[in-house]
Amino acid sequence: MAGAAKLLKSVVKFTAFKIVYPAVYKISALRKCDKGKVIFAEIRSDKLTDNFRYIYQRLENTQGIKPQLFAVNNISGGMGYLWKYAKLCAEMGNAGAVLINESCNLFGAFRFRKETKVIQTWHACGAFKKWGLSSAEGTFGESRREQEKYPAHTSYTLCPVSSEECIWAYREAFGLKDNADCVKAMGVSRTDFYFKEQNILNAQKRLDEVLEKRLTSGRKGRKVILYAPTFRGQPSRAYIPEKLHIRALREKFGGDLVLLIKRHGFVKKQWDIPSDCMDFAADVTEDMGIEQLIVTADMLITDYSSVIFEYSLMRRPMIFYAFDLADYYDARGFYYSYDESFLPGGIAEDGGRLSELISEAAKTEYSERSDRFRKRFMGACDGKATERIADYILNKQ
Repeated sequence: MAGAAKLLKSVVKFTAFKIVYPAVYKISALRKCDKGKVIFAEIRSDKLTDNFRYIYQRLENTQGIKPQLFAVNNISGGMGYLWKYAKLCAEMGNAGAVLINESCNLFGAFRFRKETKVIQTWHACGAFKKWGLSSAEGTFGESRREQEKYPAHTSYTLCPVSSEECIWAYREAFGLKDNADCVKAMGVSRTDFYFKEQNILNAQKRLDEVLEKRLTSGRKGRKVILYAPTFRGQPSRAYIPEKLHIRALREKFGGDLVLLIKRHGFVKKQWDIPSDCMDFAADVTEDMGIEQLIVTADMLITDYSSVIFEYSLMRRPMIFYAFDLADYYDARGFYYSYDESFLPGGIAEDGGRLSELISEAAKTEYSERSDRFRKRFMGACDGKATERIADYILNKQ
């Protein structure tokens, strides 16, 4: 029975991607191209996220431009997205520009008309964990055979990235030639947030409100540790790495620091904070956006999350709690060696070393390692990325 269901799913997918979607798009593309029609295709959300939000806002007040959100919202991993993909094909046929921020094999199912700009804004900065064809030999994501059968990245006319250093990794992940010129160091739109003083002031105010509400003793002048680990498992079944010894950290640092936890967007289960630690730690995932936490945190603890690239803009200390490094290497791998020659902070594989690194980080506000990392991987992020991407859509460059 399971084998029959798998075969049926395979046949349906093949029919959709190889026959139905190309036909729907081709018919839709018989219409005259509407240069002002700009589609923001959200694959895993029902609202504008990250890079999309800033670009959309920049375009919505531009005369002759009609930005529109198309939400597929495929997070369950089921087959319900197939009908939405067909509707998206029909919408894209006469669009002047289409933006995407995820890997989506619909975008390789047919050749877009030459008048349409296809822009991959991606949802992360830098080049850290492998993805796409770079990770095809691991256990994460689809196999190389599946990715080549249903390609996702063959249609892009532009993919703006955070620095020149990152270009090679995106070309490899997307299966592009080494000289492909669609990947450009134009900056990442979402990072413009960090260059606006009012955003920082608003974030500080929000932090004070959240800590007053969530911590039983308030902040009391203590520095803030942000713990923002990446998810484990597949996106539809993502889970959190509950290896952080919160009680032990409270006993050592509770008088000087507070711990804020931000779950990855795929992880729905809230972190379990011990009742006697609620004066020290809180899961603030629903209270503050990651951008607000980045600008207000005095230090960052993470593992394999690309949040390190954005946090490097703050030039503050970072710590890497990598207790399952061997497993992560096997499952996915990295573009650079996971060691201190690449990472902008010390590595801890157990609670004892983590405690030592926190003690060291608490003594400083500026990290030279973070600053060097910023220059290498975030050099194109200067507060004007959205403007450059919008100008590309508007034919100003």
